[in-house]
Amino acid sequence: MKKFLIPTVAAIAVAAAAVGLGTPYYFGIKAEESLTAQQKLLNESGFLTVESHKYERGWFSATETMVVRVKPTLLLNTQKYLPDNLKTVLIEPVTIVNHVKHGPFAGGFGTRAQVETEFKYSPETTKALARFFGTETPLKMTNTIHFNGNGVMKMEMPAFDYEELSGIKIQWKGLSGETAYDDGFKSYKHDYAAPSLQVKLADKGDVTMENLSFQSETTEGQNKIALGKSSIAVDKFMLQWKEGIDYNLKLNELVNMVTNLQIGAFINPTGTIAPSKIEVNKLKFDTNTAESGKFINSEGRFQFETLAYGEDKYGPLDINISAEHLDAAGLTTLKAKLAEVAGKEMSEEQIQDELIQTVKTKASGLFTQNPVLNVKTFKFTMPHGLVDVSGKLAFNGLTQKDLDSLDGMLKKTQADFKLQVPQKLIESLAANQAQSLFSINPEDEAAGQADIEDINETLRMMVDSTIQSMAAEQYLTVTNGNINTHLTLKNNELKLNGKVLENEEEIDIGDESLFNENEEAVKQEAAEQESAKSKP
Repeated sequence: MKKFLIPTVAAIAVAAAAVGLGTPYYFGIKAEESLTAQQKLLNESGFLTVESHKYERGWFSATETMVVRVKPTLLLNTQKYLPDNLKTVLIEPVTIVNHVKHGPFAGGFGTRAQVETEFKYSPETTKALARFFGTETPLKMTNTIHFNGNGVMKMEMPAFDYEELSGIKIQWKGLSGETAYDDGFKSYKHDYAAPSLQVKLADKGDVTMENLSFQSETTEGQNKIALGKSSIAVDKFMLQWKEGIDYNLKLNELVNMVTNLQIGAFINPTGTIAPSKIEVNKLKFDTNTAESGKFINSEGRFQFETLAYGEDKYGPLDINISAEHLDAAGLTTLKAKLAEVAGKEMSEEQIQDELIQTVKTKASGLFTQNPVLNVKTFKFTMPHGLVDVSGKLAFNGLTQKDLDSLDGMLKKTQADFKLQVPQKLIESLAANQAQSLFSINPEDEAAGQADIEDINETLRMMVDSTIQSMAAEQYLTVTNGNINTHLTLKNNELKLNGKVLENEEEIDIGDESLFNENEEAVKQEAAEQESAKSKP
């Protein structure tokens, strides 16, 4: 009996030793497969370039080394807006060293591998980061890979207090969270949070953010478009500026690119935002994207409880809008174009031209496949009252040729909306637009402001007269200062409360000379007023 027992025990021992030694090696191979897949995703992200990659695998451990950098082309169009410290961090390469331990107990029972990530920066970047983080490691990351290839990556950025002699102060309470992923990153979930950020820009202003959180669930659909849910929430966001901010929004150029209509400068808001403060509480933005065959349905909901802008109080706000029956191929084409223009040195106008041209040609399916825009909820409480809008906008049977003609688009556009708008809001918008047409010399400010108030009062009377006239003709109703109407558009026929909207005199909206003449008339009137003010 002993003759058989001893060899059997020896064989079992040898087999156990082989399994014990071979298992870590096998898990080392599988760990390399997982990390190589992650490296491939980094390279395909469109944001990073993997300049080099090396994987050295041993029996119980391995070392993966990658040199990555933000694609230089991405910074061509944005670096002029970035602070010097952040620009230094972004333009320099980063070496990522993954220290891998593999085996069935490397990261606890049931794990394929445990990865500790070390980030090595260039001397310039290290110096810039040290100003904020001191001797702390700016970013810590671990990755636990399970038997089945699923895993969890955990990331942490430490808190810091930063101050300059100039008066700039930054207090950052850190960021932490994790990404749970399936084998091959076919789906993944993010869950991250940042408790607080406070920035004091010397005597220029302040920025405060409290309790920022981000969660998402993502999977790749059959159309190679990311599907799933996401949610961003902020308990409080405050922005205060102590100097005036000049603005000039060239809305007419955008409309012209889309419709080929020369609508004139009278819709270009210009002016200065006076020193003020914005505070938003309980802000939240949720998205949900799904697919149905070759079409994509996407929904977004934007909410906040209160917003204070200077002395004015707003809120709550609830906007819930969905885009339905979107052509997946068109979305993919537009996504590719966005990545392409991000990689070129282009002006903002050139980028707009490229995107609009793509939508009107290669991505025209976004309009020609009968998409629907569904405004499920739009409720916004303002100082003037409640804005309440709901309804749908649909394009039926549009062709690519129709996209070059506003008239062609309108004939195949259907709209059905119920609207409630405070009359005072419309009066205020008209007055604000008028102010953008006139400039006031500092020495004439008192008299000039009086003139503007006279113009505003005239505009309010004109708006009220128009509204009362339309109410008398039953195009709308006015109740407690609120304008209510039911707007429909079908077969190029616009109706308000079921009545076709008719003008006393037909106007060709494609007549560019009409808009140019109106624009010149407004400019001439403004010039005459300025000339009159300057005379003794």
